[in-house]
Amino acid sequence: MDCAKRTGSIVAAWLALGTGVALAQPAPVTPAPPPPATPVALSAAVETCETSPLPVGRVASFVGSMPATTGATQMQMRFDLQRRHPGERHWRIVRGAQGFGVWATADPGRAGFVFHKRVDSLPAPAAYRAVVRFRWNAADGTIVRRARRTTSACDQPDLRPDLVPGSLRAVLDAQPALAVYTFVVRNSGRSAAGPFSVRVAGAVAGVPGLAAGGQASVVVVGAACAPGSMVDALVDSDHRVDETDERNALRRRCPLAS
Repeated sequence: MDCAKRTGSIVAAWLALGTGVALAQPAPVTPAPPPPATPVALSAAVETCETSPLPVGRVASFVGSMPATTGATQMQMRFDLQRRHPGERHWRIVRGAQGFGVWATADPGRAGFVFHKRVDSLPAPAAYRAVVRFRWNAADGTIVRRARRTTSACDQPDLRPDLVPGSLRAVLDAQPALAVYTFVVRNSGRSAAGPFSVRVAGAVAGVPGLAAGGQASVVVVGAACAPGSMVDALVDSDHRVDETDERNALRRRCPLAS
């Protein structure tokens, strides 16, 4: 066999062999299935509870959740706000709270329903909670299921200052008919008091402020009281401090010796 024939045979054999080899292909990548959605639980809870000396900063928010159920096409939820003052045994419904006491309805086709309610400017001191009612309705309007949950309490202490009159002492001043009164004032509240005034025997003195739990001895120079007579003193005489208790008056027997 000549060279040309041998070369042709080799090429033919190589082509035949090459057409019989299957090149490896990458295996198709199957995307991982998404993680299963966390089922919605039947629950009610306090979401936030913010306290403040100022009414605008006292906030409570509540959240309720409910899962879909077989046979129901509609989910509904209702929040009722309740309040209990210090010393009270029973909770009472707060009437007129905006958005409370009405039924909220979920969009159709949902696997669960989560709803939030918020209330601002809460009066203090008091505790607040929400009673959450749930119902599942069939397509014809009949109620398939009912449930009820109560949240924990959001305590709103009164954080305002509370100026309290204390002891009153006096000595005669060097000037005739005048006395130097020393009037003790305490702040038994939970926040600092800003500037205020005190009045003793008709004379007034200013106080730059008083920290929570603090005490100040205020010196007032006024008319000397007659021994045995009564002396009136008043804390926050200009009513500049918003207090827990506004009963700031004091009446004492004249502390000057006869």
